[in-house]
Amino acid sequence: MVLETQQFRGAMTGERYLESLRDGREVWLDGQKVADVPSHPAFKDFVQNLARIYDLQHCDAFREQMTYVSPATGNRVSLSWLVPRSRDDLRRKRRNSELWSQQTWGQLGRSPDILAPYITSLAVRRATLSTVQNPHCDFGENAVAYAHYCREHDLFLTHALGDPQVDRSEQPQNEQRQVPESEEIALHVVRETADGVIVRGGKQLATAAAVSNETYVSLSQTFMRRADPRFVLAFSIPTNAPGLKILCREPISRWVGSWGHPFLALDEQDCMLFFEDVLVPWQRLFMLYEATPIVQTAATAGLNAFGYANVCRAQVRMRLFTAVATLIAQAIGVYEYREVAAKLGEMATNCAMWDLAIEGMENRAYENAEGEWALGPGPGMNVWFAQTSARMAELLKQIAGSGLIMQPSEHDLANAELRPYLDQYMRGKGVDVASKARLFRLAHELVASSFGLRQEIYEYWHGGDPNRNRINLLRSYDQSELMDRIKALCAQPLPHGEAP
Repeated sequence: MVLETQQFRGAMTGERYLESLRDGREVWLDGQKVADVPSHPAFKDFVQNLARIYDLQHCDAFREQMTYVSPATGNRVSLSWLVPRSRDDLRRKRRNSELWSQQTWGQLGRSPDILAPYITSLAVRRATLSTVQNPHCDFGENAVAYAHYCREHDLFLTHALGDPQVDRSEQPQNEQRQVPESEEIALHVVRETADGVIVRGGKQLATAAAVSNETYVSLSQTFMRRADPRFVLAFSIPTNAPGLKILCREPISRWVGSWGHPFLALDEQDCMLFFEDVLVPWQRLFMLYEATPIVQTAATAGLNAFGYANVCRAQVRMRLFTAVATLIAQAIGVYEYREVAAKLGEMATNCAMWDLAIEGMENRAYENAEGEWALGPGPGMNVWFAQTSARMAELLKQIAGSGLIMQPSEHDLANAELRPYLDQYMRGKGVDVASKARLFRLAHELVASSFGLRQEIYEYWHGGDPNRNRINLLRSYDQSELMDRIKALCAQPLPHGEAP
């Protein structure tokens, strides 16, 4: 678990990524330990897709759009790790995030582009992290060294923030009382050693943990403050760390027949992490016993903590829903119907509003105290997309209608006896039955399949509890000037017949 700095390899390649998953990690699925992650049916399509995109970083068409020359090693490294020092840097990072989102159809909430900006934001705020003193290490220096290590190896990181969902009414680690060690299920420090801290407990929900290189482990913003300091820590850990067990959920179901499921290859998996006395070396710790520095870095980093990855993913996802819905409306001859056109118009409005929001965020970009160019505030976008994503899915379901339920398979289409009936009874307006069936299969995958339903749950909770986020936004939204004017207006009889 030592940070290997002797052989930096630069931007990840597909072959290197696949091989990196064969590191002895302990991954469990359906009661069985996975012997080889890259070749396992539950993971192979996903990792092959990521390998393909990693290789794009090295081709002539995308090299300049996805990588830059590291000032430390001279190697080409991913733009995901670039600390923006100008508006032009922000534009370059946006293009890289757009490519990751486009190549994955806006379906990956945990692409390699997600955690990189967060780790670099920690490094930029090294002074804040260093305010908490520890005799074994400097947390700020740890963050700088770790960001450098990840950048030069182009590692795929995920994160785990939540406590196990056992009994949320109790949350003993948050109360002003000690509990028996057997009840301590949330991740906590067991003891310190000369090499680091020993941790024990569970973490959820670590999306893509089984197929990533490392996991950043910390606390959610909601529950970062703890009465018991043993539960306050943030660190990074390799996926193959001794004592770390990764339990995967049921893979998205795949029928054995010939129905197409193009998005199932983007099932990024979700995992529970079990830490059984895992050693976390001192140089991998960013917070210990005191949450204030991490809270402050999150507050000052703002949307830069996750960069463009989330907003570009949402943009591609909404555009995909709108385009599929429009093509379906045309294919079944309802595009000109007033009710249908209004629904499509609502979807297009949402896309247009999101485009404007991104432009506004960029327009309000500024250089912060650390010399980093930060995007304008985005809490409202986070809240808005959590509620709008479900609406986009509902509109697509309403437009597609019952066609989402019944469509022929590829074997049906290829059957000479069946095909005349399919051509007559299941074709569309101006499209043959094959094109129509495949189009509806795409829609089914997005909103009616187990994949689509998982995506919708993920998008709702991706940015944290939407109600909490709305409340936080309300409390930080400055209404003082207008409220003062209203109070002044109401401090005397309201005027009659003339403007106040």
